[in-house]
Amino acid sequence: MNYKNDDIEIIDGRIPTPSLEVHIVDHCNLRCAECCSLSPLLPEHYVKPEDMRHDLELATRVVKPTYLKLVGGEPLLHPNIIECLQSARPFADILSVTTNAILLEKMNDEFWTLIDALTISIYPTPKLHQKTLDYIHNKARIFDVSLNIKHQSNFVVMNRWNEPADAEITKDIYLNCWLRERCHIVDKGRFYQCTRPPHLDTFFKGKKYYHQDGILLHKDASLLEEIFQYLKRSEPLESCYKCKGGSAEEQPHRMQTSKELIQLLELQNE
Repeated sequence: MNYKNDDIEIIDGRIPTPSLEVHIVDHCNLRCAECCSLSPLLPEHYVKPEDMRHDLELATRVVKPTYLKLVGGEPLLHPNIIECLQSARPFADILSVTTNAILLEKMNDEFWTLIDALTISIYPTPKLHQKTLDYIHNKARIFDVSLNIKHQSNFVVMNRWNEPADAEITKDIYLNCWLRERCHIVDKGRFYQCTRPPHLDTFFKGKKYYHQDGILLHKDASLLEEIFQYLKRSEPLESCYKCKGGSAEEQPHRMQTSKELIQLLELQNE
């Protein structure tokens, strides 16, 4: 399928979009191989709720997402998760959190009152106990939270670390990648088509300028047209040359070894 974004339009001064993400932490309490957010490779980082609020104020002036998703890394690691939810709430039709649920039983009732939807990624390892799943289903029922349980036995092999950056292959990957339709994100004052550019920029410590793959958020009226044209573009992003796209081959889920992590972190100096 070719995702040309031909159906993108401006309605009442805003661009409807399926979702908008904020990765409120970069790191995780797991180290899944081929994590699409590169979490095992990224340093500990917590978004400031006031910074998130500022980005959302600017972005939602011109973009109208159905879902506003607080994601990670593992978002429940954020020490001020409640304040993050409170800051995001005014900008969301449907406020959602995506989590591996390991810390979910530690969340208080205010957490449940603030969210509309919860996506739980369940992996073969570590295995969630049935008691935990029963707890989650009960809380979701009490607080009327829509629950999406995703059993992920495979991960998509997206990372293209040292493979040749062929321009035609990269353009084809871009044009056929569903991430650019469904994984819009605001991060550090910019709007991105997908989550890969800001995470790659963090991984390479800003030396590769992948942050330039995004649109700088600002208050001028021109932001609407800038993001509209950006979402309709046919040329790949610079970060696409490090990515195989959302429809790449899959491999069985597993945790990375310490040796693998060390080897991958050495790529930061390439």
